[in-house]
Amino acid sequence: MRMSIKIGFTLGMFVAALSPVYAQTSDEPVQTVITALDSPFVDNPLSASSEQDVSSSEHKALRAPAPALSSVRVYAVYSSLKGGWQAVPTNTFTLSGYAGGTTLRIAVLEVGYGGNRIGWLNGGQTSPYQVNAVCIVSGRYTESCPAGSIVSGWMAYFNADNMSSVVFRYQSTSTNFPNRTLSTSLNIQ
Repeated sequence: MRMSIKIGFTLGMFVAALSPVYAQTSDEPVQTVITALDSPFVDNPLSASSEQDVSSSEHKALRAPAPALSSVRVYAVYSSLKGGWQAVPTNTFTLSGYAGGTTLRIAVLEVGYGGNRIGWLNGGQTSPYQVNAVCIVSGRYTESCPAGSIVSGWMAYFNADNMSSVVFRYQSTSTNFPNRTLSTSLNIQ
């Protein structure tokens, strides 16, 4: 018994001596710091009546299902070339003169409750770097939701810094019935 333990210990030490040793000096990828920007609602307010108003007097129940995802759109683009957030008009497919600067961000407004948010920048899949709740306060959408307010949607932010041309595509799936997937796209030049 002693002999087998001694042989096992000796064999283990021999294998350990021959095995390559890895130091913990491998470089970890450096996380990119993304500068926070003001909400695009500050410069480009959106009236809740122009979209679906899910906080009307009809929806004052204490417990109710979350509203289904009803719309998804690129709401605004932040470009250092344009000096801040610029609202994207409805049914716009291409923006010119926005890409090529140091800062290029894309804000997507979801009305209703979506999940499984996926974006593509020039074909490469990406996730939003930030997602904020959106509420309706005094008839306008805002990301500054006061206590007790009802979340009526989400604003998802994507980073396209230093890209000279961007083909952006986005999709989100409703978290409840009818569980449909909505998408939007925008070419930024």
